[in-house]
Amino acid sequence: MLYRQIFKLGFKKSYEYKVNFYMGLVSTVFPLTIQYFLWSGLFENADGGMVFGYTFMQMVSYAVFAVLTTKMISPSFVYEINMEIKEGGLAKYLVRPLSYFKYHFMGYLGEKIGIILCASILIIGFWAGAGWFAGGELSVSRLLLYFASLNLGLILNFTIFYGISSMGFWMIDASGAIFITTLIGTIVSGGIFPLDIFSQGIQNALHLLPFPYTSYFSVSILCGTIGKEGIAAGLGLQLFWIAICGLLSKALWKIGMKRYIAVGG
Repeated sequence: MLYRQIFKLGFKKSYEYKVNFYMGLVSTVFPLTIQYFLWSGLFENADGGMVFGYTFMQMVSYAVFAVLTTKMISPSFVYEINMEIKEGGLAKYLVRPLSYFKYHFMGYLGEKIGIILCASILIIGFWAGAGWFAGGELSVSRLLLYFASLNLGLILNFTIFYGISSMGFWMIDASGAIFITTLIGTIVSGGIFPLDIFSQGIQNALHLLPFPYTSYFSVSILCGTIGKEGIAAGLGLQLFWIAICGLLSKALWKIGMKRYIAVGG
């Protein structure tokens, strides 16, 4: 019951400032416009109409799906946690009969419901429109697998950045480090460009990390650039990384709490 209320509060919080909510969605148009002209120029000079193994329509589709997917799983809660650690607000949660991890997880899910619903409608619309324009067969199974992997990616991204938020225990103000980490995480997760633009060696190294399984893997399913065996393996790796990152986050917070001194709050 308690965590259900936290979920509802998170949902209400996302709609507190409706202008900000809708402007957040509209803001995705600007990076997509830049990418459209960038890829248009590259494909004009491409041999065989392919760049990094993608057709122009696949690349544009990837850009749209990646931007919206990143929007859905973005870890905005890390700054809130950083402030609670910095200003001593964390102390009030330690004396309450609740799990701090579950508190932020349920709030995170509640805040994401609105953006997920809106972005999902846009994704389905673009997916259907791109499929019709390209004259290809629409695979509903891939769409469903995308949403399945999206849910796992959402959980994985939370566990990753919940661990990263523990940097606040070792820094006076970790907001700068969190910003840089989030930016790098977005790039190496394929949230801006497909990881295929990197050399094979870099790709292999990145796939040893959990980040590609938050965005790149899910978007690749929808774009049709990954086969059935790859999808099955990827879903398994998402579950694997959720478990590993969850344990690492728990360990980091356990160590960090031993250093924590509540000041203010």
